[in-house]
Amino acid sequence: MRIIYSYHGKEEIRTFERSEILIGRLSPLSAPDLDFGADPTVSRKHCRIKVSNGEVWIEDLRSTNGTVVDGEYVENAQITPNSVVRTGETSIRMEFTPAPAPKAAPTPVQPRPAAAAPASNMLIPATNTMGQAAAAPAASAPAAPAAAPSILPPKPGVLPTPLVAKPAAVATPVPVPAPVEAPKPVAVVKVATPAPVAAPELAPEPPAPAPEPVPVPVPQPKAVAVVAKPAASAAPAQVDSPSDLDFKRRLASLYQVPLTFTPDMRLPDMLQAILARVLTLIPGAKRGALMLHDPASGRVQVGASIPQGEVIVSESLARRVMEEGHGFILQRSNESGALDTKLVTVETGMYAPLLLKEKPLGSIYLDDPAHNEPFSEEDMQFLLAVAHYIAVIIFNQDLQTKLAHNASLLDRITAKFPPRVQERLLENLRLERLAPVVEKSDLPVLVADLRGFSALAGLPAAEAGAVMRDYHSAVLDAVFRYDGTLVQSGAEVVAVFGSPEPDLQQNEKAVCAAIAMAEAVRAINSKRADEGAAVCELSVGVHIGEVLHGFVGTLERMDFVAIGSGVTRASNYSKGAQAGEVLIGPEVYQKVFKIIEADRATVAHKELGDFHCYRVKSLKGGKPA
Repeated sequence: MRIIYSYHGKEEIRTFERSEILIGRLSPLSAPDLDFGADPTVSRKHCRIKVSNGEVWIEDLRSTNGTVVDGEYVENAQITPNSVVRTGETSIRMEFTPAPAPKAAPTPVQPRPAAAAPASNMLIPATNTMGQAAAAPAASAPAAPAAAPSILPPKPGVLPTPLVAKPAAVATPVPVPAPVEAPKPVAVVKVATPAPVAAPELAPEPPAPAPEPVPVPVPQPKAVAVVAKPAASAAPAQVDSPSDLDFKRRLASLYQVPLTFTPDMRLPDMLQAILARVLTLIPGAKRGALMLHDPASGRVQVGASIPQGEVIVSESLARRVMEEGHGFILQRSNESGALDTKLVTVETGMYAPLLLKEKPLGSIYLDDPAHNEPFSEEDMQFLLAVAHYIAVIIFNQDLQTKLAHNASLLDRITAKFPPRVQERLLENLRLERLAPVVEKSDLPVLVADLRGFSALAGLPAAEAGAVMRDYHSAVLDAVFRYDGTLVQSGAEVVAVFGSPEPDLQQNEKAVCAAIAMAEAVRAINSKRADEGAAVCELSVGVHIGEVLHGFVGTLERMDFVAIGSGVTRASNYSKGAQAGEVLIGPEVYQKVFKIIEADRATVAHKELGDFHCYRVKSLKGGKPA
């Protein structure tokens, strides 16, 4: 599916292969498939597009500004390739192949049921809707075809002809076929020879309103003073049986338990409270246990139990119910061989799996050691509903924990990467593909030395903070503008290019970033010198060498690092450069000599000795970096 979206005249296109697409704005707690972050009127989770059997549906997720399809606000609506969707101020069109519509079978025209024979005192008004006298109403003449409903208002000064009831005779009616789309409904009655019975005259009806622009069913004639035979009684409304009412009552009682939860309540305490309520809702259940499955270790452990601290559940049966995906009623007579020795006193019990999206999360077990009557099928059905409800609660708690962890992880690591890489990291994090891994390769490393930061300690805190913010903003902006990854910041700034994702232009971008930050610092120093304020000097070194780079730590505490001889050599160039200079190694010059103006130089350093390098003057043609 191709999605074309436009915000303030800027149109973009994305292609998706998945059957469900979340639309919203990127945030620490939300990673939508389609990010409309440029539109502040879009909610974090705005709407969801679902594809099923060739049909495409859109569901609004209680967004602040709503979802509009073809000019109408919708909660859940089917869309076509011609539909225009609006979320906030962003318009969306979708290109997809709709499912072929099934051939519609011709709809048979059903004749109108024959009218019931009137009683002797029945009054049937004859209605003249054609503006003619009701002298001889035809019983078998076909009605004229109806004109198409007009969407125009009636002409000024022209009023509809009022309908006047005419006397009708009491007669034995014959079945009247349904008129085929007459301009107005006509009640036709075949009259016999007996004397007519006068019917009360109808008052003129008010002018009819203009027809609506959409087709509507043809209304039936308005009956006045009609005494009809009792109609056949309609089918009685569905009434819940006592067992159904009891089932709903018990579920309602269960659903009230989460209302007592507090924001800082732990999952084991929640499960304990739910299990306690369940034991009060199933007759004959006195004990219970919730077993939770740990997908990382594959172990099954007790999540809650009543009485607390007692092992009343068989782990083998808990695993069996999770594997088979259905519950069962346990009886000593047919399951005695599968019971643990601690459960030999159990006469009857029930197991049900905690399943969500066919994924086993655990199981629930209930019994009563003094109860020898087996649980009923109604009890089993209720326990299955309880198990699904508990599975939803466990899933939501796990999701909240994962979102909080991801938000913390994003706060720590995404600030080191340019926006292009941040998007990819968020996608990997959403798909759980982000893992600690390092690799060794030759990368361009940039080291910038801000000299004079130590003097900021003598300034007031507010002034020192403003100075550091100005210089760091200039340096980091140059790094991220050229897709660099920040490894270290402070008086010495270290960045690598081409990691964690390879970049075909990583060498050129490293040198361009060095030139850009040197020019930015010169501009800051010129402004601060005019104000008589203290300044910091910048020297930059760039080198291509072997670097060990990637994510280290654990999933809970992950960080990006880059270490090795390449970083050390770039730092040496930075320390050997004069204020405002950019020095690059011979390896770098061989890669970028076509785009820069540089002079060969030999730098003497009191600690590092003499080394050869190139002093960069500018980009060729004097173009800014």
